[in-house]
Amino acid sequence: MIYYGTPATQATYDLAEGILWDDLHGVIRWVDIREGRVLSGELRGGRLSVLESISIGETAGAVALADDGGQLVAAARGLATISPSGEVSIGPDLIDARPGVRLNDGTADMFGAFIVGTLTVGGDTGKESLMRISPDGTVEVLREGIRLSNGIAFSPDGNTIYHVDTLAKTVSSHSYGPGTFDVREPWVTVLDETHLPEYPDGLVVDSDGMLWIAQFGGSSVRRHSPAGELLDVVEVDALQVTCPGFVGPNLDRLAITTGIEGAQTTDNTGAIFVADVGATGLPAHRWAGSTTNPYWLLPDNERSPS
Repeated sequence: MIYYGTPATQATYDLAEGILWDDLHGVIRWVDIREGRVLSGELRGGRLSVLESISIGETAGAVALADDGGQLVAAARGLATISPSGEVSIGPDLIDARPGVRLNDGTADMFGAFIVGTLTVGGDTGKESLMRISPDGTVEVLREGIRLSNGIAFSPDGNTIYHVDTLAKTVSSHSYGPGTFDVREPWVTVLDETHLPEYPDGLVVDSDGMLWIAQFGGSSVRRHSPAGELLDVVEVDALQVTCPGFVGPNLDRLAITTGIEGAQTTDNTGAIFVADVGATGLPAHRWAGSTTNPYWLLPDNERSPS
């Protein structure tokens, strides 16, 4: 089935991404990556109004919710926290010395850790990685040899992780659970360029376990089964579609971010869209660490194991 998204904002966002529902505060959260802004808004009557915009002073690749009511952000080369009172703290560098590398899309898992990947600005090195960062700052590499790490999501039972490599035009899966990640187990390609006509970007999984994948350069979000079958398409009047996310108290409206980022178009690229698609989402997982006293502000002997 084909659905159509309607603009809920003006076409003003340079690179909006990572949209999700914060059930604790009853607001929508998202980022404008290159502007370094973390935004919160309210959807009423088909219009999304900004309630708060916080600048972290560097790129903001993704935002996740935290148990304590604050927010965790994938900053340029490390994590950042925004406390419930709005105070920003920037953590230590988590990336090696390669120039032009920054953190990109990320999400919290069901165990309170944060999963985030890297990209090289303007490059395709094939050396990007996907990391899991525990609340105590322990870093575990889950995947290497990525061309551009992007959307991350989990199956409803939490036993499968999905991951987008944008430049490879793939969505891959791997088993997931508590404890050490089995890097010896190969990632399985679920979708590739035969399924995805344009570049896959952000990704969300609905309550039925279906995958909703933004098409950067494709003016759409595509819904696929985990077996690869195309089920639905949501078309929007914006070329550069970046991320879908289910929002609202019932998680029954699909919000879709887009970004201008150099686009030469006369459409609504840069707007955030909403669509009613007959599906519901899953509640966002939360970071288990503190956003008031994050691990990088604590003495080593006060860090709790994850």
